[in-house]
Amino acid sequence: MGSPVLKYSLAILIGAMLIGCSRPVTRDHHLRWPPPPNNPKIEYHRSVYGSHNLPRSFYGKIKDFLFGRSPDMSMAKPYGITFDGDSRLYVVDTAHKGILVFNLDAGGVKFLNSMGAHGNLGEPVNVILDDRNNIYVADTRLGKVVVYDKEFNFVRFIGDEGLLESPVGMAIDNSTKRLYVVDSQLHMVKVFDLSGNLLFEFGGRGDEKGQFYYPLGIAVTERDTVYVIDSFHFAVQAFNSRGDFLFSFGHSKIGVGKLARPRDIAIDSDNNLYITDALNNNIQVFDSRGQFIMEFGTVGIDPGQFRLPAGIHISGNDIYVSDSINKRVQMFKCLSIN
Repeated sequence: MGSPVLKYSLAILIGAMLIGCSRPVTRDHHLRWPPPPNNPKIEYHRSVYGSHNLPRSFYGKIKDFLFGRSPDMSMAKPYGITFDGDSRLYVVDTAHKGILVFNLDAGGVKFLNSMGAHGNLGEPVNVILDDRNNIYVADTRLGKVVVYDKEFNFVRFIGDEGLLESPVGMAIDNSTKRLYVVDSQLHMVKVFDLSGNLLFEFGGRGDEKGQFYYPLGIAVTERDTVYVIDSFHFAVQAFNSRGDFLFSFGHSKIGVGKLARPRDIAIDSDNNLYITDALNNNIQVFDSRGQFIMEFGTVGIDPGQFRLPAGIHISGNDIYVSDSINKRVQMFKCLSIN
C-alpha cells in the first residue's frame, strides 16, 4: 500500500491541489424583478458559460489531480435546454452540433453527438427528458427526433419515413406517454407515443384559429392543455389534448404583454407560462389563460440581461434560460408569482 512517507506526501499534494484549483463561483447579484417597492417575484441566481466556471466537488478535484482534468468546453450558441431535476443541465449547442451535459454539482461536462453506427447529429436544436431520463433530441437536418437512454446510448429515431421535416419544439406528457413534436416547416404539431408511433397531428399553415405560421416551442400542463409558440403570428395558441383549438394571446408586437419574436415556453408548478422573446430580449410571464403578469430582463451582457434568449426550462423553483449571443445559460429563482 506504500510507505507512510509516500502517503503523507500524496496527502500534502492533494491538499495543495484542492486549494490551488478551486475556482470562483458566480455570486448572486441580488437582481430581482419587479423592482422595489414591489414585492420581488423573480431573482437572478447565476450564469454558466461552460465547464470552466462550474465549481468542482471534492472527489472531482481528486479525480482531476490523479487522472488529469478533461478538457473544458464553453458554450458557443446555446439553444434548447433541459434539467434532470438532480444535477445535469443539458444544453443544445447549435455551433458545436451536439449536446453539452453539465454536472452542476460535481463540475465537468460531457459532449453528446454520436448516434453510433448512424453517425453524428446533424443540426440539433432542442432536447427534453422523459420521466426515466431518456433523452430526446430534435434534429432539423435529419428531420427526426433522436432518442438516447440516460447513459447516452443511441436507442432509436422517431419520425422515420418522412413523418417529420423540421422538428423543433418538443414536450412529453408523462401521464399519457405522448411526445408532442412541433414541425416548423410543416406548420403543425405531430403527436407520437414514446415508441415512435404517430397517433395524430393538428395545425397546418394558415391564418385561421388552430393554424400556424412557423411554430417553434411547445409545453403541456398537467391539465392537458397544450401551448404552442406561433412565431410569425407573434402569438401563443392553446389546445386541448385532442388538438382542438381553445384560445390564443400575444398577437400584437407593440405594448406590455405583447410578443415580438417568441421562441420557447415553459410552465411552472402553478401553470404560469414563461415565454422567451428574442426581439424584446426578455422573459414574459402569463397566467394559464394568457393574462399578462410580468416580464424580466432587458438587452445587454450583464447578469439578468439577454441577447437573443432562446430555450427555457423550469425545474421546481429554478428557471433556466439559454442566452444565445451571450454564450451562456442564466439561472433564476422563482420567489412567488401568484
